[in-house]
Amino acid sequence: MPAEEIELAVVVLRRGSRTLKLPKGAKVEDAIKALGLNPVEYVAVLDGRIVPEDEPIDGGATLKLIPVVSGG
Repeated sequence: MPAEEIELAVVVLRRGSRTLKLPKGAKVEDAIKALGLNPVEYVAVLDGRIVPEDEPIDGGATLKLIPVVSGG
């Protein structure tokens, strides 16, 4: 029996959007890594609220990733 999956809409600012399929119980960090991105370089907004990397994701959610701007 295949593992249960969730479907997640992801919008990466200035990079576009896509849909991910992740194992049930996945966290925000898992979604960011599945996109080949570094979690420390993005602020995660899950269904309209800023969340930490270890936030669990429910199926049907929308994740927006905002690049962190740093300068010197």
